[in-house]
Amino acid sequence: MSRPLNVHLLPDLFREESIGGGIAVIIDILRASSTIVTAIHNGAEAVFPCATPDEARLREAVSGPEKVLLGGERGGVRIDGFDFGNSPAEYPGALVRGRTLAFTTTNGTRALLKSLEAKKILIGCFLNRRSLLHRLVRDSFPIHLVCAGTDGQITGEDFLFAGCVVQGLVEQAESDGAWELNDSAEIARRLWLTVSTDSMDITGQIVEFFRTTRGGRNLIELQYDADLARCAQMDASTAVPEFDFEKRALFVGR
Repeated sequence: MSRPLNVHLLPDLFREESIGGGIAVIIDILRASSTIVTAIHNGAEAVFPCATPDEARLREAVSGPEKVLLGGERGGVRIDGFDFGNSPAEYPGALVRGRTLAFTTTNGTRALLKSLEAKKILIGCFLNRRSLLHRLVRDSFPIHLVCAGTDGQITGEDFLFAGCVVQGLVEQAESDGAWELNDSAEIARRLWLTVSTDSMDITGQIVEFFRTTRGGRNLIELQYDADLARCAQMDASTAVPEFDFEKRALFVGR
């Protein structure tokens, strides 16, 4: 029997109950997914996704600033009074190792909080692609690749990575009928195959594609050009953050 593999272009385009019993992979390439993976990779103990800046501040107030760091953005810019913004470069091990983050972003955390009906929630990006694929093939549940988008609009970088994951799973399949792709998954896969034509310079091709997307253009305008390359690094981390439903936080996946 084939296993469902669905791509959702935006959080608003699916009903919460439709992903029940499945694995949701939250994709916000520029930049929440990439930043969360980087923070966990660099030793952050946990990341608490918060819907609002006030919720993040409350978590800091309850636990104390010596235990909780504030990270996130609105409109791509660090929130006033927060320790970090939403660039992977802001989360080196020297600052985050052993610390807990209260993290809120315009799009990524919203996509995660829309996916709470799923059986499992993972964070995916180019940095942890290979490890994410290994995690996904271990289970037998339907897969839902949830693209966060930008300000309620579809963004090419999320769709591109969704296609990268779909292609990777198809390549690892034991039979042609192992996966049942929805239309968005098939289109995303074809986009990835169109963009990734040179295996010797895959990072360069991804960055050039980022420059054409809404999210990429926003970062260039905000002078975060360097983050395009940071978020395009393929297989740079083995960390696959997984949401703990009881603790309401992301930890290193098991």
